[in-house]
Amino acid sequence: MGLISKKIKERSIMSNVGLRIFSQISRPPKALIDGFTGIPVANIADNMNRMSCMDAKIRPINNSPLLGPAFTVKSRPGDNLMLHRALDLAEPGDIVVVDAQGDLTNSIMGELMALWAKQRGIGGIIIDGAIRDVGALRKMDLPIYAAGVTPAGPYKDGPGEINVAIACGGVVVHPGDILVGDEDGIVVIRPCDAEELLEKSRAKSRAESQIMKEIANMSWDRTWVERTLVELGAVVEKENRSFRRADVNEPVTILLDESDQHMDAIAINISIKGILLQSESPLELNSLLRLYLPKELGNINVVARVLWQQSNNFGCNFVDMSEDLREILDQVVYFHLQRNQD
Repeated sequence: MGLISKKIKERSIMSNVGLRIFSQISRPPKALIDGFTGIPVANIADNMNRMSCMDAKIRPINNSPLLGPAFTVKSRPGDNLMLHRALDLAEPGDIVVVDAQGDLTNSIMGELMALWAKQRGIGGIIIDGAIRDVGALRKMDLPIYAAGVTPAGPYKDGPGEINVAIACGGVVVHPGDILVGDEDGIVVIRPCDAEELLEKSRAKSRAESQIMKEIANMSWDRTWVERTLVELGAVVEKENRSFRRADVNEPVTILLDESDQHMDAIAINISIKGILLQSESPLELNSLLRLYLPKELGNINVVARVLWQQSNNFGCNFVDMSEDLREILDQVVYFHLQRNQD
């Protein structure tokens, strides 16, 4: 036994909260862990009531999927002494998870430590803190997740603990918990829940495969959306306008070219943005109309573009409206809204 290991063993007789190493953990059966291979993290999380996902700040550094039992580390922000020790103690396939309290001031891991972890067969690394040498880490096939990146290096003074319950990405992680990670993020599974959750997650994946087939042939049943909205009491309205619009039912004259010829129409409603006309004669879509609005609508001439048609109703937007005309129309709308209320 080495001198350092002997001294650590001698000290283990007495408790030293905040500076402890528990070298042995209980790992779930490998077959149970491997069962989650290839199952999207989102499908697993959906069967956990969306309650066991690490938050969005814990992001993948490369494209390697992560799966394995948790080997936990609790460190002082900016210090990686306990992470170094964990990389020596963790077994092949273990996921070393570090609670660095989300601090991004100092990186607590870089390329050299990641290479050592890979050489030892460690299954992945998750750090609720910062890392560095990200260019090299992106090229490695060792799954690595972190909350941020900084070139500032770490301290190696402690304190810290290994294989205690920690918080990582807002989720409690116990030694031996099953961790599954992909490009969406990481989900934490308690071993006692894993067997039932595995079956539900597989069923979820099968159901989504069926939905993809239905999407491809346009047979996906969407009736649940409207049914849910009805049950929630959703109100459906035709328009959502940030400006006032008044019902008017007033005659309007459409001036044709520069001649004295004209067509008659009825203004159904009006706003400072446009007018809804009812015309027995067809109006060409996207055409410009010169309109004379009677006294009840401001006694003004305006230009409008025909945007849409429904039966003999034509929606038009005003074009090149001056501020003076806009003020007149605003007063017209206000007047009719008040009259309609009476």
